[in-house]
Amino acid sequence: MGKRKDRRSFERRLTTALIVLLAAVTLALGGYVAGWYANRARTREDAKRYQTMYTPQEAASTATVEPGMTTTPAGTPVVTATPGPTSSPMPTATITATPTVTITPTVTATPTPTPTPTATVTPTPTPTFTLTPAPTSTPTVTPTSTPTATPAPTATPLPTDPVAVDVPLTTPGADTLILSLPTPPPVQESFAALLAHNPDTVGYLELPDMLSLPVVQRLNDNDHYLTHSFDGVAAEEGALFLDGINRLTPEDDCLIVYGHNMKNGSMFGPLHLYGDGDYLRAHPLVRFDTLYENRTYVPVAAFAASTDPADARYFDVRQFLFDETGFELYTLRLQARSLWPCPVDLRYGDRLLLLVTCDYTAREGRFILALRQLRPDEEAEAVAQRVRESGRAG
Repeated sequence: MGKRKDRRSFERRLTTALIVLLAAVTLALGGYVAGWYANRARTREDAKRYQTMYTPQEAASTATVEPGMTTTPAGTPVVTATPGPTSSPMPTATITATPTVTITPTVTATPTPTPTPTATVTPTPTPTFTLTPAPTSTPTVTPTSTPTATPAPTATPLPTDPVAVDVPLTTPGADTLILSLPTPPPVQESFAALLAHNPDTVGYLELPDMLSLPVVQRLNDNDHYLTHSFDGVAAEEGALFLDGINRLTPEDDCLIVYGHNMKNGSMFGPLHLYGDGDYLRAHPLVRFDTLYENRTYVPVAAFAASTDPADARYFDVRQFLFDETGFELYTLRLQARSLWPCPVDLRYGDRLLLLVTCDYTAREGRFILALRQLRPDEEAEAVAQRVRESGRAG
């Protein structure tokens, strides 16, 4: 009897423990799911908020310039010289003289930018008088026997954007030459709100049907934005950030942007979709605007690799500057690893952009989407069509 009792008591205790454990697991799973959806909703709302802060400037490529018109860069104030009014009040002459002299000026107003008044003066002892012309200015004139008109002011030249140049500096000796660094170009007005919100802003990345987010950078620091959002607060999704070694002025040959592989679909969570050739052909172009220039890129390779030198799948991602040989070797390695054939050509001088996130199929794994900037002589739609018509992945 005693043994049966003990056994039943043990079974009850075991059942109770299992129920408690199951309840704890259910609660934990429920909390995880609730947090997952809450984080996804928050990151989506944040993304919408950042999009409202960014208003990209588009080039006015369809503008028609008539003969005689002057074109200026976007954002440059335009000063237009207009001719003088055709129906302004006639100028009056105030005479101060001893003895009293009567002067009858005759002024002819013309629609040209430089009106030339003509005055007829009765010969008298040389008087001193003040001529008050149109209400826009009150110059004092001391005429001789024949008054002369004051020349019209010349128009101020239109301001131009600064050009980055190397300027020789003062040297300590005749055999020493020191060059200054190029002056950074002006920051685009479209980034004003983002920079006010976070001064670390360096760009804005748009992947169609995937993400539209600002990109930040801290020089020589690739850790901070792993754990902090664009708002500057601690967040597990972090932010998209440019490699801390990359430079935009003067710009490196290859820019690298990192982002977390978030399971809730935020940040670079969906980047792996570019490993599929069909997805690539449906989304052939990517846009990355920097503080100084708007850019369109086309994918050239997508693959998973390892950043562990001891791994057979190791790939050295962080390369920023190339000579001709280095560029050829690097791009050949990119294309050799790619999950689909490169849809466009590559040549020395092309600017590269790498988007990098975590991959869990290799030790210290990374998924890499490599892109090149469209060249000045390439039309975006023509390149996109070439990608859509490219061969399917094997």
